[in-house]
Amino acid sequence: MESLRFHDGNITDFIDDRTLHVRTDINRSLQMHSSFIRRLSLERELEGHRGCVNTIDWNSSGSLLISGSDDTCVNIWSYQSRKLLHSIDSGHTANIFCTKFVPETSDELVVSGAADSEVRLFNLSRLGMRDVEDSTINPSALFQCHTRRIKKLAVEPGNPNLVWSASEDGTLRQHDFRECTSCPPSESSHRECHNVLLDLRCGAKKSLADPPKQSLVLKSCDISSTRPHLLLVGGRYSSSLFVTLLFTPISFHMPSI
Repeated sequence: MESLRFHDGNITDFIDDRTLHVRTDINRSLQMHSSFIRRLSLERELEGHRGCVNTIDWNSSGSLLISGSDDTCVNIWSYQSRKLLHSIDSGHTANIFCTKFVPETSDELVVSGAADSEVRLFNLSRLGMRDVEDSTINPSALFQCHTRRIKKLAVEPGNPNLVWSASEDGTLRQHDFRECTSCPPSESSHRECHNVLLDLRCGAKKSLADPPKQSLVLKSCDISSTRPHLLLVGGRYSSSLFVTLLFTPISFHMPSI
């Protein structure tokens, strides 16, 4: 693995070198220059959670932050004002491990995954002009198909319809808001959700809903921002790169939920 090192040197030389060698990665050289590293400092502490903050993420423009915590709240922050805009009582019953803005929804849809094995989708437009403290809304979508903690969510830039979730139950699931916004009712004869994109559980099972004998615990997942057919999954002992089915180019639309 390449060691992390400072790219010290004359900054003017870096710029001159770029004019002579087009392929020179000047951005990396400047980002790792010690003169810039030394300028890093704490700008502001954002206070609003009452428990350990497990996840933070930017929106696509960098104007908003979303965070999730052990207090089961999803917080939305303004970068410009450094203030808390909304604190959503998510309804999760255990630690929130991942939160994301859903792309191409004008930052109105956000999604969360937690230790209660649930994926919840919220529409921020339903909050209206409520105060920060009055941010309780029902989820627009609720998926309860995982059987263990959800550790990571992934979204594809430009796609407002799909969210992926990686869980310690050994499955990576793909949630399509165009197909459904919840799992089948518990009394349904087809209780099992057919959204498993990757199954790393072990042991013979007649149904995906049956308890596995052993599972490869999944801890993380991510979609390439430039090549969305590439999906990276991280487990307890290793990480693996999977090539997913290419998505047919379509004109995406904001789901009406």
